[in-house]
Amino acid sequence: MPWKETNFEKLAKSLGVNPAEVREKQKLIQCIVEARKEKGLSQTALAKKIGVSQGRVAQIESGIGTAKVTFDVLLNVLGALGYDFKISPRKIA
Repeated sequence: MPWKETNFEKLAKSLGVNPAEVREKQKLIQCIVEARKEKGLSQTALAKKIGVSQGRVAQIESGIGTAKVTFDVLLNVLGALGYDFKISPRKIA
């Protein structure tokens, strides 16, 4: 498919991922990046806090491979950064 004809939904579908899931994960990733910076933590310091490598934090924050990063991982990182969260179901049309 030519690039000029590609949009986010088409690209996600061609990669076999759910566009809505990717969007929600990207929102959580943005929260992680902002929270880490607000706390003055480096990627290395955050990695040590959550027990992973700095490279893993960089990978998560870059959003590359977002489909392979689970919501569980993202929510656990946010929890380590002091976030509390509530998941609410909502019906979509």
